[in-house]
Amino acid sequence: MKKILVDTDIIIDFLRTNGGLFLTLLELQEQGDFTLYISSITVMELFVGTSSQKPDQFKQLKELISSLRVVPFDAKLAQFTGELKRGKKWMILTSDLIIAATSLWLKAQLATKNKKHFAAIPGLKFFTP
Repeated sequence: MKKILVDTDIIIDFLRTNGGLFLTLLELQEQGDFTLYISSITVMELFVGTSSQKPDQFKQLKELISSLRVVPFDAKLAQFTGELKRGKKWMILTSDLIIAATSLWLKAQLATKNKKHFAAIPGLKFFTP
């Protein structure tokens, strides 16, 4: 089965608009075409956001996360991420580097609205609807 790692921006867009690419991704998962994953870093980024402080959105966010497979940033993935970045002068946020490394680790396509954030990462495959 094909794998898609969902970037934080896709979920934020869904929470703000109740639409966007995330709905398409959920439909593909329901059809059995793909399995959706998120990084534990994405979970952290979502709960940092102010919308997660509203009781109704907090509940929606927890339900949304439960519909996805969360990939923990454990020691093996941390080592993989470090080795991926070693010696490179990439200008990339650490959180984005971890998300990119998670996508490579899973051999998953990355669903994101910010491809330019990840442009330096070789071998990264992007999901296009």
